[in-house]
Amino acid sequence: MTVHDTAPRPTPALATAIGVGVHDALTARMVQSAGFDLLWLGSLEVCSRFAIPDRNLLTPTEMTSVIREVRAATTLPVFVDADNGYGSDLTAVRAVRAFEDAGAHTVVIEDNVFPKRNSLAADESRDLMDTEEFARRLERVTAERKNLRIVARCEALVAGLGVGEAVRRMRRYAETGVDGLFVQVNKKCKDQLFPVLEQVRGLLPITLAPTSLPEVPLETFAEYGATTVLFANVVVRRMLATLPPMLGTLRSECLLSAVGQDIAPVEQVLRMTDERVG
Repeated sequence: MTVHDTAPRPTPALATAIGVGVHDALTARMVQSAGFDLLWLGSLEVCSRFAIPDRNLLTPTEMTSVIREVRAATTLPVFVDADNGYGSDLTAVRAVRAFEDAGAHTVVIEDNVFPKRNSLAADESRDLMDTEEFARRLERVTAERKNLRIVARCEALVAGLGVGEAVRRMRRYAETGVDGLFVQVNKKCKDQLFPVLEQVRGLLPITLAPTSLPEVPLETFAEYGATTVLFANVVVRRMLATLPPMLGTLRSECLLSAVGQDIAPVEQVLRMTDERVG
């Protein structure tokens, strides 16, 4: 029996927007071509572009550059992961200003302490910012934005603090002027997601990234109030699943025809990059 089989069924919510994690202009264009609603520049996916760990090593300047690159190649709304604001209220405000100027539609900020650890690393302990300290950061950021949407991401479940603390934090964050809430889970705490959603749905629009709940259908998340669902890191995981075997074959055979069935025709590359094919 899966997690969602045991949960009560609330009234269905409105239609849910679907986003996919990308890390550059080409992956963004492929996601747009597939018909998704938005693009997600998550820290894990973008860190993979630079081959660095997702531990606050990605700078706001680097993320701003990626936003501009993606914005120039696509027309979909761009949701951006601002981690924990990069260490202080001032760095958070500066990053949000830069991200908005670069073309971001929505910025997500989490309550992990600096330096953060990736939420999916279930075997690691972690500390969170004090609730009021993070609430003040959210208030500073929301006061500085122009038209940008701000989403407050709560890591209480990932930190092992339980349903009650997650709900308490999210209710406080909802009072700061943010436009949405995001509750994160990993494999250790995924059973706690729906109990939290039952208590916070209706406060503000809810964003989810169901990486640790791959068996749960979109409709179930919508029933629990999710207005945005992000398939956060499927692109880089697909690359890692398919490119190494293909490259291994190419290296051992040194023959292009040996991998011909595993690669797209050149014409497809030309079309994706707006080159005329005649």
